[in-house]
Amino acid sequence: MFKKIIKKIKNSSLLNFTIKYCIYFYLKLLFITYRLKTTNEASYKEIPNLKQGVIYFWHQNIIAAMFFLFKNKYIGHYVISPSKDGKIIGFIAKKLGLKIIYGSAYKDTLKLIRTSLDVLDLNKRIVIIGDGSRGPAFELQRGIIYLAAKSKLPLVFIDCKSEWTFTFNKSWDKFKIPLPFSKIKVKVHIPVLPSIDAYKNF
Repeated sequence: MFKKIIKKIKNSSLLNFTIKYCIYFYLKLLFITYRLKTTNEASYKEIPNLKQGVIYFWHQNIIAAMFFLFKNKYIGHYVISPSKDGKIIGFIAKKLGLKIIYGSAYKDTLKLIRTSLDVLDLNKRIVIIGDGSRGPAFELQRGIIYLAAKSKLPLVFIDCKSEWTFTFNKSWDKFKIPLPFSKIKVKVHIPVLPSIDAYKNF
């Protein structure tokens, strides 16, 4: 019954539009309550700036990562799946000031790679979900390593964790929504510049 209701919502333009705005305003309210703490890897003296590179995080932590990017006034391109769920995330990301590239590693891969390389050539940075929209969870996709190697820009992992969360335990990645007044802890890892050989051997 619940699945049928969800399907009707996704197939209704008016309901879909309403849901998008409700989720957006709800997240904006949550963002007001969140607190951000940013650190770096212990072996790195300063937190790397995010002006250049292929910046990635795990699908599980989309909301925490969006909060981090929003708080840092990060204006960049964000690769999102063109699925119906992805379109909702894309709508919210646009409202938060991010530029969206819709693309999937499972459909029209070459087009996504070309578009992403064009963006990297012009702007030198892109934000992408490391394990994609389907997983496996916490496994960096080969195409992301290729983007960094081909563009000769570093991979930068941002590890996002929340103090209090609601977890969807039945989802493939155990998706997390940080609860109100949570502290969002973000660790920016040392940038890594992969070689083409590293991509081939991954």
